[in-house]
Amino acid sequence: MPAERIYTRGDLWMVDFGTRPEDPEQAFRRPAVIVSDDRLHHPKMRMVIVVPGTSTLRPFPLHVVVAPDGENGLDLLTGFQVEQVRAISTSRLIERLGRLDAQARHTIDEILRNALNLH
Repeated sequence: MPAERIYTRGDLWMVDFGTRPEDPEQAFRRPAVIVSDDRLHHPKMRMVIVVPGTSTLRPFPLHVVVAPDGENGLDLLTGFQVEQVRAISTSRLIERLGRLDAQARHTIDEILRNALNLH
C-alpha cells in the first residue's frame, strides 16, 4: 500500500492543470503553492486550494514574484497569480518542489485577503 501524501500550506508542487483551459485560466504543468488551511487536507477530501505560478512575468499587483532558491525548488523566476486561486483534486499534484519562504507566503495571504474582501 503506497504511503499517504502529506499536503501542507505553503508547500510548492508541480501541478497538472490540464490542457483545455478557458481564457484566462491557467493550464498545463506548472508550479503552484498550496494556500488552503491544513485542516482541509484530510485524505478523504482529496483536494487542496492552490495559487498557480507562471514564468511569464507581468507587473500586476496580484502577482507575487519568487526567485528560485534551495528551499522552494523552483527553476525559474515565477510569478504566483493570486487572482487564479482555485480548488483542485490532489490527483493533479505531481511532485513536491519545496516550500515558499515566510515573506512570500505572507504577501500571498495579504493579497488573497484583499482580493476576497476578507477583512
